[in-house]
Amino acid sequence: MQTAANAYQAYTGPHPDAVVHGAIKARAEGGTMKALAWFGAKDVRVIDAPIPDVIEDKDVVLKVTGTTICGSDLHLYHGEIMTMQKGDILGHEFMGVVDRVGKSVTKLKPGDRVVTSFQIACGQCSYCKRKLSSFCDRTNDSVLQEKMYGQRDAGFFGYSHFTGGFPGGQAEYVRVPFGEVNCLPLPNSIPDEAGLYLSDILPTSYHCVADTGVKEGDTVGIWGLGPIGICTARWCQLKGAKRIIGIDQ
Repeated sequence: MQTAANAYQAYTGPHPDAVVHGAIKARAEGGTMKALAWFGAKDVRVIDAPIPDVIEDKDVVLKVTGTTICGSDLHLYHGEIMTMQKGDILGHEFMGVVDRVGKSVTKLKPGDRVVTSFQIACGQCSYCKRKLSSFCDRTNDSVLQEKMYGQRDAGFFGYSHFTGGFPGGQAEYVRVPFGEVNCLPLPNSIPDEAGLYLSDILPTSYHCVADTGVKEGDTVGIWGLGPIGICTARWCQLKGAKRIIGIDQ
């Protein structure tokens, strides 16, 4: 599956509407970092990889201070997601300190602590302007995804070339396209262990509750009580649910 999917994407080339790509530009002064990379089903390794540099004017490069593994990473680990390539750097939940910025970045500076979104939004397309950033159609260059599903979602960090091929944050450094859109500044009073929740788990679990319209007095059923399910239950409590039924093995 991986070979055929990668061959098709190589044949079609990047989608013409995508304005950023998952390229890696090593720093002119050299240097390497530790990163977790995929090499096949059930084969991930800590490797030495080039430290990324700014490519686009709106890029931000972070020195990662906190990262974690998502349940979704297991799909990559088991080889269930197509268009993975050997050496792809994993990780879409991370935060850190701004290390470098592109020349168009004015709201962030080196030394700022930030947490990033797991998805990559441009902030300017019709979807982003409607606050539907996961549908951003300018950050994922996968023609294959559009052919299979009729549209493309936003680019994701560290989650295959089906979502843009962007190197992820299970590494010492990571490049964040459209840094001012995708980085949220954090005060020093919030530790990494708390701020990291904003990268995926808290917004994902809240999305479950907001999408289904949980309100005061409701009875809610939650299938699956992993970290997302447990956080979803807490959001339901805050929304005033009368009864919460958790279903798991």
